[in-house]
Parts: sequence; C-alpha cells; structure tokens
Amino acid sequence: MICCAECFSDLEIKVSIESLNHKGECPVCGAKNTWIYDSELDGENTDFKELLASVIGIYKPEEKLDDTFPDDAKRSIEEHLQEDWNIFKVGKEGIRKIAESLIQSSADLDEKLLIQKTGIPDLYDEMYLQRNSIFGKYQWDDFRKYLRNENRFHAKYINLGLLSEVLQDTVSIIPKGTSLYRARLAKNEHGYGAGEMGAPPDDVASAGRANSKGVSCLYLANKKETTVKEIRAGAFDYVTIASFQLDKDVKVVDLSSITHNSPFYAETDKIKFLINERHLRNIERDLAKPLSQRDSDLDYLPTQYISDFAKYLGYDGVKYISTFDRNSYNLALFDTKICSCTYRKNYRIDNLDYRLNPV
Repeated sequence: MICCAECFSDLEIKVSIESLNHKGECPVCGAKNTWIYDSELDGENTDFKELLASVIGIYKPEEKLDDTFPDDAKRSIEEHLQEDWNIFKVGKEGIRKIAESLIQSSADLDEKLLIQKTGIPDLYDEMYLQRNSIFGKYQWDDFRKYLRNENRFHAKYINLGLLSEVLQDTVSIIPKGTSLYRARLAKNEHGYGAGEMGAPPDDVASAGRANSKGVSCLYLANKKETTVKEIRAGAFDYVTIASFQLDKDVKVVDLSSITHNSPFYAETDKIKFLINERHLRNIERDLAKPLSQRDSDLDYLPTQYISDFAKYLGYDGVKYISTFDRNSYNLALFDTKICSCTYRKNYRIDNLDYRLNPV
C-alpha cells in the first residue's frame, strides 16, 4: 500500500508519514512529490499502521452485533471512518483503499469488516456508557431538556468527574499580549468611550450563552469583522469596536479545538474519545449559536451550566468557533479584569453581503 500525508487531516498521522522522509506520487489522492508511506519499504519504521488499526479495530462486522443493535447505525467501514472521525482528507473511495489494504495485511483486524456493515457495540451498551460518557446513557439534548424543565441545580444526567477529565483534554493557553475585540451597536457616530466597552457590571449583566443573569462575562473575538457579525449590525448602523489585550496567559476550555483533536495524541480509549467528542461538538454548537430575539433565557441554561463548571474548575474562559466565520473564534472571558482596553474606534457599516440558503 502507498498513501501520503495529504490523504489525512489528522496531524499525528501526517507527522508519522512525514517522519519517514521520502517523497513520491500518491495513488490514492493523486498528489505528486509528497511525503508518502509505502508498506513494502516502511513496514516497521513507523507507527502509522498501528495508529489507524487502533481506530478500525473498535468496529465489529454485522454478524458480531447484537440483534438489538439499531439498523440505522450500521455503516460500511469507510462510511464510519469518514463520518465518525476527522482523520481523513480523502473521500470514501480513498478511505476504502487505505482501510482495505490495512485490514488485509493485519492479523488482528477482521476481513469481514470489508464485506459487511459495521458498528460499535459499546455505543449502545448502557453499562459502558454510564462509566465512559459524560452524559451516561443520555445525550446532550436529554440533558438540555432535563435542565430546562426538571431540575436546574442537581442534574443527574451528567457525570461531573468525567466532564472534568474531558475538559482537561481540551485546554489551551492564549498567550499574554493577544489582542481580541468587542463590538457594540452605537446610537450615533460618537459611539462609546473605552470605559463603556468592557463587560457590563454584575447587577445589569443579562443572561448569555456562557453566563447567567447577574454574572458578568466579556465576550470577545479574534477578528474585528467577526465581532460586527456577532452583534448583527445592519447596513448604515454605527458600531464601536474596541481592542482588548490580555494581561496574562489565560487557560481556557478550547471547544474550537475539537475538530482538530487527534484520537492518537495519547493512549486514549478510542470509543470513550468518540462518545465524548460528539457531546463536546454539540455543546460547542449551542454555545456558538447566534442569539435571537426569540430566545428565552431558559435556552441558555445548558451551556451556562457547562461554562459555570469550567469556571469552578479554575479556567479563565471558554473558546469556541464563530458560526459567522469558521476561521475565527470567540472567547467568553470569566474574569474581566485580566484584559485591558487598548483602543476603541467608531465605524459605520456601509454594506452587507447576504447569502441565501434554500429551506
């Protein structure tokens, strides 16, 4: 088998292939003069095969799945590898070629994975889920409904010890001196002064996705343009944009890193990783969801709960991808005293770019 670093998006896999230090043409994706893995030359010189096998090995062929295993959760091995993981850059056909070669050359992987639909039995094993999923046998939507409609402060649908472990794996440091931005809609061209661009005082702080009413929180973004989109400024509106500089390194729960996390960075339980990564993706989705006038404060309760727990654990904030710009991130900063406003400037929105999506 020959494949290349360009076949993959996972950094650990790419580094494993690049460390072999030879280039060629890839028959899987067609890349030329690229770092390649050649099983005939590199068999024992890299952990590439072992890394991929550790993920493929958690799947079972259909004949080994219980009768209670849901039919709609069964997929071909290449479909599972594409849908469940952020490992491959190539499509299903390329994934199939790589998986086929790996399975056929392995003494530990079942070749029936190539001819039958597959699944992961533990995803539907209640005892396994109770031990390894932050929501036990439940899903994020179950937790949201429970918190909103049944019990706000004593949620039985969540394993806080396990959540603490999972959040630890997402931590990143935003260095001292980093510039971040906040925008506010202004009534006129005079806008707001620098002293008015920080977080609101506790007694007037309204509820947000990462903070409860009465608990101040500063929402920032790493791009000026993103802040304007986040506040939904309209054509010819006036806005004030302020720049804030971090006064120290800040340790944050980085939900924006979920799609970049590798299941290979440590000796992790791959099934446990997959289950909780799905939960974190759902949390980030709701945290990044644009605010709407139709929203009730009750809609914020689930993400407030997670954010409050992160704050309780000593993190400085929560970082998440902006839904308005997937290449930008937002930061909900819990301690508003660890950054300083360095300047503010007033702008007028001259035009908007609209994109229509059929519904």
